[in-house]
Amino acid sequence: MLDLPYDFDSLIAAGSMSGSGAIIVLDDSADIVQALSNIAEFYAHESCGQCTPCREGSLWMAKALHRLTHGEGRKNDADYLVRIADNIPGGRTICAFGEACSWPVQSFVAKFKEEFVARGAADEESRAGQGAGPTAAMKIAASPLD
Repeated sequence: MLDLPYDFDSLIAAGSMSGSGAIIVLDDSADIVQALSNIAEFYAHESCGQCTPCREGSLWMAKALHRLTHGEGRKNDADYLVRIADNIPGGRTICAFGEACSWPVQSFVAKFKEEFVARGAADEESRAGQGAGPTAAMKIAASPLD
């Protein structure tokens, strides 16, 4: 992918796209989960709230990523994020913003899923090692948006 020409046809052939045409350059020390969390937070903030899939989906993705970046992740958060992102586009929103907010999640998780799973698993392990009592266990099993 590093030698891939940045043009429409090359990106489509590689299973990607240029989106809005913006490029974000990260070096290999970047925290991919944190980078996506930052992007998702932007989209959740910028959603006009007029249509439910975008309003709720962008917020749910941002909250799940917030969990992952604050030691409260779950090993199934990667799949959870993709399920949300896959249910926003496809003519379910009034404008293209909903589709745009799902693309980074779909792309990041497709390319770096192991980082999201590892982060969530480590968080679960850490909580289990702390001897989570019944109240903490109930909170962990509660709504994915807590």
